Amino acid sequence: MSWRRRHAGSVLRVGGAVVLLVVAVLAALLAADTRAWRFALDRGDAALVVSPRHATWTPATHLGGLAGSILGVGDDVALRQGIAQYSQVVGQQENLNNQLQVETQRGQAEQALTGPAASSDSSVASQARTLLGILAFGAAAEGGGGGNQAVSAMSDFTDAITADPSDTAPKFNLELLLRLSAASGTRRNAGATSGFGKGNHGAAGGGPGSGF
Repeated sequence: MSWRRRHAGSVLRVGGAVVLLVVAVLAALLAADTRAWRFALDRGDAALVVSPRHATWTPATHLGGLAGSILGVGDDVALRQGIAQYSQVVGQQENLNNQLQVETQRGQAEQALTGPAASSDSSVASQARTLLGILAFGAAAEGGGGGNQAVSAMSDFTDAITADPSDTAPKFNLELLLRLSAASGTRRNAGATSGFGKGNHGAAGGGPGSGF
């Protein structure tokens, strides 16, 4: 075997070893990023219960958003961020002193939930629509938009049911809203019991907000 052939063989072996080393390092970094995402989701969920305003779900990673893309956490994170916004406004009582603040926070929550409501994940979509329906009903109860907001809430709950028929939260909320509307004399929109057509947001599945 000539010197050139021996040299070429050595180069190929070294090159192959380098490639394997790079692959091993990338695999280790990807595994670390995957664990970081899972930890960040758990940590953020715990913070959401205690302090929604400070809850975050995005970890520091070595390979950017690669692990997040592989795990498909985009819609889950967006929904959690929407829930955090929702949690900050849903329990507030609107009055003359805080009306602008509450309306602003409600608008921010609706905006944050719009993306998840359009998710291809039926569970995410149903939950986001359910929360949007509750926000719309809350606005109606506070006198903002009146019957239009009530109709919007009905539409959101109906779309949530369409997105994920197994989700009981929007079914409960829709039935409750229909009963409240009948009791208060609020006009039901046409087709309230047979489907409303698509609402203005998107769709999502179970979770916070079963009942007003």
